[in-house]
Amino acid sequence: MDHVVPALSADSANALATVADSANDDTLVSLAVDGVDVPLDSAVRDALVRLLSLLGEGQSVTLGTVSELLTTSQAAEILGVSDTYVRRLADAGTLPTEMRGTHRRFRLSDVTAYR
Repeated sequence: MDHVVPALSADSANALATVADSANDDTLVSLAVDGVDVPLDSAVRDALVRLLSLLGEGQSVTLGTVSELLTTSQAAEILGVSDTYVRRLADAGTLPTEMRGTHRRFRLSDVTAYR
């Protein structure tokens, strides 16, 4: 699974956010996925507008469950550093780890908090 993806183009994000943001709470907004309309309630629409706005600004966005465990390589990708540096952070106690057998695992929430 990729944890870091390129940002949505500013034009695309702004166009989508404008359409979704222009709806009021009573307006049902739908998203077409493979030709199937999926209705979005106001809470989902607001989250989508926020996500698209951040991506349009070139911001990084991380999605995942709080309890998700990452490998050293995945943690390094999110932090934009080498695997070796992540291991040093773990050895120093700066970045908490969980051991799964002989392998280190990092909680996504800990990695994003450190970042």
